[in-house]
Amino acid sequence: MTFIVGVDKGTTATKAVVFDAATGKVAGSANRATHALHPRSGWHEEDMEVTFSRVAECIRAAISNAGLTGDDVSGVGVSGHMGGLWALNADRKPAGQAIAWPDSRAAEIVAGWTRDGRMKEIYEISGNAPIPGVPLALLAWLKANAPEQFASLHRIAFAKDYINYRLTGRFVTDESDISFFPCDIRERSFSRRLFDIAGIPEVAAKLPEVLATGSLVGEVTPEAAELTGLKAGTPVVTGAGDAVSAALGAGAVAPGQAVTVIGTSFMNNLTTDRPIFEPAGVGFLFLMPDGAWQKLMANTGGGSLCLDWALRAFDNDRLMAAGEDRADYFATIESEANAVPPLCNGVFSHPYFNTSGMSAPRFIPEARASIFGFDTATGSAEMVRSVMEGVALSMVDCYSALGGSVGEIRLTGGGARSPLWRKICAAAMNRPLGLLEAEETGALGVAVLAAVATGQHPDLAAATQAMVRLSDIVEPAPELAAIYAEAYPLFCDLGRDLEPLWRKRADILAKQGQRQEKP
Repeated sequence: MTFIVGVDKGTTATKAVVFDAATGKVAGSANRATHALHPRSGWHEEDMEVTFSRVAECIRAAISNAGLTGDDVSGVGVSGHMGGLWALNADRKPAGQAIAWPDSRAAEIVAGWTRDGRMKEIYEISGNAPIPGVPLALLAWLKANAPEQFASLHRIAFAKDYINYRLTGRFVTDESDISFFPCDIRERSFSRRLFDIAGIPEVAAKLPEVLATGSLVGEVTPEAAELTGLKAGTPVVTGAGDAVSAALGAGAVAPGQAVTVIGTSFMNNLTTDRPIFEPAGVGFLFLMPDGAWQKLMANTGGGSLCLDWALRAFDNDRLMAAGEDRADYFATIESEANAVPPLCNGVFSHPYFNTSGMSAPRFIPEARASIFGFDTATGSAEMVRSVMEGVALSMVDCYSALGGSVGEIRLTGGGARSPLWRKICAAAMNRPLGLLEAEETGALGVAVLAAVATGQHPDLAAATQAMVRLSDIVEPAPELAAIYAEAYPLFCDLGRDLEPLWRKRADILAKQGQRQEKP
């Protein structure tokens, strides 16, 4: 038997999984928490050295937990959260802290692009409505607000690319990740016009080489081998950005196949054979392997992030008492939320807890979470279920905007482990959802790429057929589906009515910030 290591470097945690290269069966795994830094309100950074050390620990532990050694591993693939800014200086060392995609320091720059019309041209070129945490916006912010740091940037890439650099010594990227720079989505390449629009033409000299997704980057160096437990010389492939790797790990490689990921953010991904720009100005458009595209309608405002907030806000004592192993605690919470009637006695949640706001089905970076119908009878169980329902109704919102092009939908991500949450999603959508056997589809997706690149399978279609399996089909409960169908128009009405209020809130905060900055 031969094995592949897939690494999913996530926003909140890194997972390393050892897969059987022939079947995709999990042989062992490990995870480590991501250490995020928040030096200012709305900022989200990482120490790149600390991040790699945790990834290395994770890989070593996963191989050990599988009862294997580095000699048994024939390839490595890394997935990483997209966007953000991971840069090297002229000495090929980290150029300051990495900035991760939830960072909102460039929010006013993005809002300005929307006000002056530049956002329309950005979307027409890239198929993406940028959030504040994309490189294009962050680089514009650095040039205006931290010119010395901006000047120190020698090479720019993404989270997974830094991990690959530390594994192989080669700092390159792939097509999937440049999608969220963003890039020229039709030409599948960086766009100098986008740099000009953002006022950062000099960035063209700081770009990495772009490889086809799944290409070989290099081999594990002796130094990386000592840190990770991998064998020196083990092939490392590009991997992919997390949205693309999750789709690959779900087997959504044919046009019309879709996957919903209940992760930190909530991603609804549709694989297509052409770039889809509708609805105009909304959502993300990413490059898939083999000349395909992915239309992503994401609630970047939060998926499991929303549930984490509800537990901290309404059940923090029990959450902290549960310690590191929270399986029993989550089982209790699930049981309590399941006992709450649908719609939680009239509590509606709009799940935009993250500072990136709403990216689909409308692009409103100023959007924030709201709770409607809250009263003295609302407790932790009601809030947990309400958040689950709000995320599920945002799923309906996103897929409805795509029209009739969606065929099969598969469900994955940490939140899909919850029987209640997946039951709510199936009922809200009123259609069957395929539940994937592999929980870590991001890691599996890049393992699939590595299996193809190292000759374990002839092509992507054959690899996904062999390595990706469904464990169940979640059927919608008719009575529950009828309840959510009746509630969905109110969910939409509330969102439309809140839209101008979200913008007024943002204006007030912007003026307050300007006053505070004055000496």
